Amino acid sequence: MLDPICGPGGLLAARLFLLMQLFVGCGHSYLYDRVIGGEDSVSQKWPWQVSIQESNNHLCSGTIIAPQWVMTAAHCVKNDFSYDVYMGSTKLNESSKNSLRVSVKKVVIHPNFQEKRYWSWIGRENDIALLKLVERLNYTKHIAPICIASSKFQVKPGSFCWLTGWGVTKVPTAGKEEPMSPKLQEAEISIMSNDDCDTFYHEASQVPTIVRIISIGMLCSDYSRGRDFCIGDDGSPLACEVDNTWFQAGLVSWSLGCAQPETPGVYARISTYSNWVDRVVAELNHTVSILLTCSWITLLSLLLLLCLMMVL
Repeated sequence: MLDPICGPGGLLAARLFLLMQLFVGCGHSYLYDRVIGGEDSVSQKWPWQVSIQESNNHLCSGTIIAPQWVMTAAHCVKNDFSYDVYMGSTKLNESSKNSLRVSVKKVVIHPNFQEKRYWSWIGRENDIALLKLVERLNYTKHIAPICIASSKFQVKPGSFCWLTGWGVTKVPTAGKEEPMSPKLQEAEISIMSNDDCDTFYHEASQVPTIVRIISIGMLCSDYSRGRDFCIGDDGSPLACEVDNTWFQAGLVSWSLGCAQPETPGVYARISTYSNWVDRVVAELNHTVSILLTCSWITLLSLLLLLCLMMVL
């Protein structure tokens, strides 16, 4: 379902986009399809993971969500900069037969993104952006989309999801910079309730309790297991598995420091922004370009399902 502001046309486009995700087969990890070993097997585990780069330098991570679209954090990108997206490999500085580098054609930052929230003094709001690539991707077992958590997708506190990224693996000390991890890292993350997370940040920041810090557009991780994101992990996906299908529940947004003890990490909650994502992708693809990738059988199936959805 789409925001009412989009009107009937926007609603139709969004539903087509969601149906296309279903037929393309998003959120499938190919790790266990075949035992290959080495980099290839790992890149097949998280085929939606990409590195967003400027002048071949890693800035942030992102995820493939459609044949010509990547999702990342808004604070990672600017409209007047040139970026490349590197994908299909777990190693930042080594190309392989399965890797691919594609330039970004257009940057779409959430219209309500705020780097600093003056009413709470800490944290970013609506920290999400979409990157349209100059060309459509041909999906492989190393390059494939993750499913987007819909507005009804719920991540319960205490459940576990996976964080992946190329960020530093050691907490930087004063006056010393740590290098990015040359190989993609992964960690199982426990989910914290927004209320507990909000309480922590009020105590840590001394912001008056009347001011809400952790909004409905945010998702928090519990650092009690000693795993969290750090510098270079911005925009990285928090992926949750449901019935053998992977959904992106969050993307790395902000925290106090880097993997500080007992400090929860804060992610943009994707389910809050799924309607906006659907609308942007559908409108800028003009809907028709999505359908052209389908076979006639798939197209007829889409139209049939669409008719059923419109009736319900």
